[in-house]
Amino acid sequence: MGKNKVLLRSARDALFIALKDQILVNNLKPGELLQIERLAEEYGVSATPVREALVKLEADGLVTQVLNKGAKVSEITEEDVKNTWEMRRLLESYAARESISLITKEEIDSLESDILKIRDSKFDNNLYIDVDNRLHELFFVHITNNLLKDSIRRIHELSQRIRYIAETSNQMHEKVIQDVTQEHLSIIISLRSGNAELLVPVLYTHLLNGEKRTLEALRKSWDK
Repeated sequence: MGKNKVLLRSARDALFIALKDQILVNNLKPGELLQIERLAEEYGVSATPVREALVKLEADGLVTQVLNKGAKVSEITEEDVKNTWEMRRLLESYAARESISLITKEEIDSLESDILKIRDSKFDNNLYIDVDNRLHELFFVHITNNLLKDSIRRIHELSQRIRYIAETSNQMHEKVIQDVTQEHLSIIISLRSGNAELLVPVLYTHLLNGEKRTLEALRKSWDK
């Protein structure tokens, strides 16, 4: 492969990662237009890596192509929420069952300490996000099936931007944080047992509740 092609791929991949991160944390919001010329100027690249990055983002379900303009950040529908959480319940429950014997005491202790900080101290949104990611990653990072691991990671990323829209709703924020934190502590207790028959129902219920909270918050935002 020639040097120019390597540079082009590098620019495309870097731009893809940057835009994906912005979408996942909702700095780029659902429905927002991503113009090719503007992005090329903003990131100091030509139009080609921008187009290629947008194609990759579309394949991940994060943007929708707009003819002659670029793309727009994908909207979120009730069907998206239901489909995403259904997949999470199926895949994470299975992975948790396979992983429970591989999760270390140190990993559990570290998470529990940070969850208690969230519960007992001034709210830190960055810590809250970090804890949520680390907790759910525990259920798949140790498994050896890379296809399953990549599938769960992708589904978790899709749910991330949906959840954080719901959980930052002013009307729901405080109660949601309290409920999620208590559910996370219940998961920690079941993890300490080392018993998958205790862990899986607790995790499954947490994901069911997450879907309900997300749908409620999104419906409220749509009614405004």
